[in-house]
Amino acid sequence: MEQASTEQITAINTSMVRQVKSADDCPAHLLPWLAWELAVDFWEDTWTEEQKRQVIRDAAYVHQHRGTAGAVRRSLSAVSLPTTVIEWWQETPKREPYTFRVEVYSHDEINAELYDRIRRQVNKAKNLRSYLSSIDVIADIGATGSYFIGGAITAHIDIDIYPGE
Repeated sequence: MEQASTEQITAINTSMVRQVKSADDCPAHLLPWLAWELAVDFWEDTWTEEQKRQVIRDAAYVHQHRGTAGAVRRSLSAVSLPTTVIEWWQETPKREPYTFRVEVYSHDEINAELYDRIRRQVNKAKNLRSYLSSIDVIADIGATGSYFIGGAITAHIDIDIYPGE
């Protein structure tokens, strides 16, 4: 029996276990199961493959740092837009204690679905005492393109020359 099955046993891909446990190497169709195993708080099947992999990569950090601004920032990686978390003490003048807001930078329109996703991601990562006061969209309309600046300098000097003195 050993001689008959040796070839089949040695042909088994033993590195597959390592692959399915890595966010970078896991086959795409197994990513939801890896996310479940790593206790990813929020998952959407409509995300791109790269968004899914990034959320899985960030899961351990978010769980270890839950309740911190860093965890909130890391959890917003699934949004795939640049975001900034601004806490109450960073505002001028200072806001009410334990409040914060999120700024989202985008060239396109932000729809209600994206607002809901941001709010869910933040609520899972923040601590219970903190309150998300607003989600501000910063639109970079017209931030790209050509800019032309012109200028001119003129100088005028009056010289008076008087005859032979």
